[in-house]
Amino acid sequence: MAKTPRITAENLGGWILRCNPDVYDLPGEVKNGETKVWSWLVAKSYRTELIDTGQRVVLWVGGPASAAWTSGVWGVGYVTGRADVRVADFDELSEYWLDEERPTRLEWTVPLNVDILPTPVPVQEIRAIPELACMELFRAQQMSNPIYVSPEEMAALEARLGPWPEYPGDAPLEVTLGDTGAAFGDPLANAVVEDIAMNVVVAHYEERGWSVSDISDSKCGWDVTCTAPGRSELHLEVKGISGATPRFVLTANEYRTAAADSAWRLVAVTDALGTRPAITVLTGAEVVAGSRPMTYQYCPTAGE
Repeated sequence: MAKTPRITAENLGGWILRCNPDVYDLPGEVKNGETKVWSWLVAKSYRTELIDTGQRVVLWVGGPASAAWTSGVWGVGYVTGRADVRVADFDELSEYWLDEERPTRLEWTVPLNVDILPTPVPVQEIRAIPELACMELFRAQQMSNPIYVSPEEMAALEARLGPWPEYPGDAPLEVTLGDTGAAFGDPLANAVVEDIAMNVVVAHYEERGWSVSDISDSKCGWDVTCTAPGRSELHLEVKGISGATPRFVLTANEYRTAAADSAWRLVAVTDALGTRPAITVLTGAEVVAGSRPMTYQYCPTAGE
């Protein structure tokens, strides 16, 4: 049986990162609309030092043939940075962690940009490809992440999975402030997404009998006021999101208003650039409970 060579940058085709759904419920997360994976935990070894920006990644979900999910390839993409130590905060662990102790046992994390495939490719199809039948994934089933893929194996994977997505760069974690408020990523692209989201929200509430007023220029802590005879007034903060997950940032004013105003609602429009934008409505209490601070700004007081 073939053995894995000592891995170097020259003989590395990429990595497989394996998911055990009994530990992390990735199938459940994908079922609920997630289309991206931004990071993964790995074991500390000499391999960890070889992980670097731009390397190809295959996301693999394991499990027995009797499992409710498909075992096989669930995503493809890239490493977007070096592996680093991660200290798990239990208050911030995803709800999909079924074993809350695992993130503290594997202390290294790799930043990624991985696209979830529309349909997983079953393990049986991967095993049937001659160049892949003896992959380390199959030979060393107890191997911890990351799992080695040779250049020849990666070429065979690409032939089956289709052209790899273009390298997209790092995860969009940069926070920008513009006329439309706080958001991740490029302000010009965000403005387009926000305009689409506003149109979607206005149409949604008008179709349900509300009179809608756009007051976003007033900077009062929400974007849209909705009124209707016999109904309580609503104050809607609109967030446009190009992806499928309602992930957004708030200004300090928006956060304060969410905490204090019982009429305040956060209306997130996901897949705003797609053909079927979806609306998620959150109360102020839900937004406050689910928010975490990302940055702090120091402002000297007058006279200092």
